[in-house]
Amino acid sequence: MQEAIAHRLGPIWLTPGITRGNAIAKLYASFVSIGMLSGMSLLQGYVLTEHLAIPRAQQGQLTGILSVWTEIVMIIMMPLFGVLGDKIGRRPMLILAIIAIGLGYGLYPYATTFDELFVYRMIYAVGASASATIIATLTNDYPQGRSRGKMIGISSMMNTFGVMFVGGAIAQVPALVQAGGYDAVTGGKVMYLLCAGLCMVSALIFHKGLRGGTPAAIRERPDYARLATAGLRAMRNPRICLSFACAFTGRSDLVIKGMFLSLWAIQDASKWDMNPGQAMARFGLILVAMQLVSVIWQPLFGWIMDKVNRVTAMIVAMFFASTGYLSMVFVTSPLDYAMFPFFIILTLGSGSAIMASIGLVGQEAARKERAAVIGMNGMFGALGILIFSYFGGIWFDEWRPAGPFIVVGALQAVLLVVTAIVRVIAPGERETA
Repeated sequence: MQEAIAHRLGPIWLTPGITRGNAIAKLYASFVSIGMLSGMSLLQGYVLTEHLAIPRAQQGQLTGILSVWTEIVMIIMMPLFGVLGDKIGRRPMLILAIIAIGLGYGLYPYATTFDELFVYRMIYAVGASASATIIATLTNDYPQGRSRGKMIGISSMMNTFGVMFVGGAIAQVPALVQAGGYDAVTGGKVMYLLCAGLCMVSALIFHKGLRGGTPAAIRERPDYARLATAGLRAMRNPRICLSFACAFTGRSDLVIKGMFLSLWAIQDASKWDMNPGQAMARFGLILVAMQLVSVIWQPLFGWIMDKVNRVTAMIVAMFFASTGYLSMVFVTSPLDYAMFPFFIILTLGSGSAIMASIGLVGQEAARKERAAVIGMNGMFGALGILIFSYFGGIWFDEWRPAGPFIVVGALQAVLLVVTAIVRVIAPGERETA
């Protein structure tokens, strides 16, 4: 009888059986997991420059190669982790995920060759695959349907705090260590080991705070064969197809924005009479300012998602996303504070696209197959990241630093038109309970 009680966490109505403690632990998971996922792209330029002394002319392409192989792992593993999340449970999968991420971070600064760095990145990629799938699933599991948008909005805000923490605190570590008289490599090791330690502590928090078990009782759980095909069967629903398409372009934000803006900033360091550590610190402050905009916008957009049809919310998201990415054509340098208005538009659009995709797939997927369907959603996101990271590195090196953003923005403009068509022919129902 106790599990039938529906609790509230602020404005969010929780699914019966989910406690406030479970919800708080889930929000912390959003903070640390997404912080660590974005952090790998944000901090990687420092290792390439200071630890491995990779020439700047090669950094864009090598960064793209690392991201491509990360996404290949995620394409393969995310559907599998979705199935395991439904069959074994969300909590054990997330604990294993954060441990693998921490191991990757702990090894990363000790790489002496690019090949070693590649191996350590693949360890991280396995954890990232499980983490991204399970976090998105919990975001939809824990709230009632009428509060889904609010949970997504507040969870996205916690994601933003995680990114802010990495950019505003962790990214400052090398400069602080060097100011204390140590060399650049030592600064990088301290930075990455701090991330690894945070991951290990988080594993304990997940064990204590998240709800155990699976959404369905043992006798009601779908078998492995049915779960393995859940994502494909769900594509009969045009709104789930739309969510997958949105994930294809929208999830590239975690890599495109973090990886290429930070690399752009490091490469512009000499133009601003800075060393790479100083450039990273300056860009980290700009990133924090961008994310402060997200802190305001994401809960507001989550509230909007609960007030309108989910496809209508996606139209709003695609409008901001296409405008934001295309606006990067006007940016002269990410170290220039005068460019901040363009970064505001980029921040609004990229965050909204991910929120809209998660909200729509969470509404449409059956609860006992939800992780499997979200795993497929994540697979499409990983496929988009794979394509845009690899070719984005080439566009960055051979065309212009804004090249990856321009291409993604153009595709999102096309998706905006497709979303409007789906809204007319297959709008679905608005969740009210």
